[in-house]
Amino acid sequence: MTDEQTRSLLLVVLGATAAWLWWSGDVLNYVRPGLAPWVLAGGVVVGLLGLLPPLGLLGEQGADHTGGHHQHRGRVGWLLLVPVLVVMLVQPAALGSYAVSGRAAVPGGGDGGFDPLAAPVRGAVPMSMAEFVTRAVRDPGQSLAGVRVRLVGFVAPNQGKEGGYRLTRFVIFCCAADAEALQAVVRGDPTPRARDQWLEVEGTWMARPIAAEDDPSPRPPALHVATVRPVAPVRPPYEYSVQFSG
Repeated sequence: MTDEQTRSLLLVVLGATAAWLWWSGDVLNYVRPGLAPWVLAGGVVVGLLGLLPPLGLLGEQGADHTGGHHQHRGRVGWLLLVPVLVVMLVQPAALGSYAVSGRAAVPGGGDGGFDPLAAPVRGAVPMSMAEFVTRAVRDPGQSLAGVRVRLVGFVAPNQGKEGGYRLTRFVIFCCAADAEALQAVVRGDPTPRARDQWLEVEGTWMARPIAAEDDPSPRPPALHVATVRPVAPVRPPYEYSVQFSG
């Protein structure tokens, strides 16, 4: 196979991989939903570049370069298939508890100018992790005080000495590379929970002393649990709320 055909085949495979990620829905493990069509479009363009002449697999065959230099360069080109094989065979999952380190974020203090809470559903206010964390830290009116809320997230170990675990969701602004972990410390759950287990938790916010603005590692807000229910992993796995800004 000539170098041109090798490059064309790589383009076709890369394009097909991007299209497969879009078709399977696994693209949402890496980018926000609004970018998924662009991943598909990019895959189609790359695949067509590999099929169309003059460099494509369907184009005219060029000279047969049999020199050692060209053969070596062709073999190196095949290494570009390694990330494709990783995606197809290993299928990396969405970010989980092992990715929290270095990504945990707590918004700073100040008046957030919040809208009224949504109406309760089945006795609790359904709320994204971004809204809960932001209200708990930024809202001087304490709109969460005494309100039973419902959160969904996965279990991450609590890094402090308070016991319990941290209910966690990642919020992304573009893709998984810029993801930040939003967490709530769950207190009062007597059942041991597995790491990365997805839970629906209902409870009430536990007020804490307000951290100083220059605190390099403010603690995440805490939730006193009322009920906990295991749930299937949420699809898509991330939050995309515009309410949160680190």
